[in-house]
Amino acid sequence: MMICSRFLAAAAASVLLAGGTSACAHGVVQTGGDEVIRTARVGVSREAAPTAAPGAPVAVAAPPTTAETFDAVSDALDAAAAAWTSGQVDAVMATYVHDEPLLVFLGDTPLKGPDSVRAALDARAAAPGGLGALSYEWFETMQFDVNTAVVSGRAVMTRDGKTHRGLFTRILRRTVDGWLIVHDQLAWGPEA
Repeated sequence: MMICSRFLAAAAASVLLAGGTSACAHGVVQTGGDEVIRTARVGVSREAAPTAAPGAPVAVAAPPTTAETFDAVSDALDAAAAAWTSGQVDAVMATYVHDEPLLVFLGDTPLKGPDSVRAALDARAAAPGGLGALSYEWFETMQFDVNTAVVSGRAVMTRDGKTHRGLFTRILRRTVDGWLIVHDQLAWGPEA
């Protein structure tokens, strides 16, 4: 009897999904002691769903490998250093997320959101020595998931004829625009 009730529940679910309509938006159906939880596709018709030939394979992109992620994150860090060294605030801002919360620690000053980051970078770019030249001595990358990586290491800033070394931590998110910085903490003195 248990097999029969499970078969009937599975067959009913198949009919619901194949027909593109549902008998209920949310509901629990009792089937001889077992519960089958159904959630309907409310407001979605089969015409609105992507179509594929029955039985045709659906293309699903494989997540990037650890090596691919490391290379992409390294490229993003190189682009951020090149943007900083260019002295162009717009180029630096392009390495940060555009539509997510942004937190940047420049020295001991926390900057929240792109407007405050841009204002601080504009002021720094206008000062003697400009933004300076940024490079990395070393860094370590930790991947938390396919879309999030944390990078920590030592940055080197040359500005106004002086070289400063400091530790940094950057959190990057994989976006449609590539890997962008969502959190940036550069720990060196205010003179850097």
